Amino acid sequence: MLRAVAKHSAQLAKAVVDSGALEALVVCLEEFDPSVKEAAAWALSCIAKHTPELAMAVVEVGAVPLLVLCIQEPEPTLKRISASALS
Repeated sequence: MLRAVAKHSAQLAKAVVDSGALEALVVCLEEFDPSVKEAAAWALSCIAKHTPELAMAVVEVGAVPLLVLCIQEPEPTLKRISASALS
């Protein structure tokens, strides 16, 4: 799981970004299954929290509008994780 790697350090989060995983995570935010969206939002949150540059990478890949849509979903856990990712 990308979240497990990205949460430990900025260097590991950057490695996840450098691998091209951000685009795949954004696609996962568009899935029907809430658990897939939750996993993607968690991973994006773990990446963005480390540095302003990593946060900007998450913004630039187009995750923000999809995270906002996730906040509007009925599942409370998805709402919470998405709000955390945006913060």
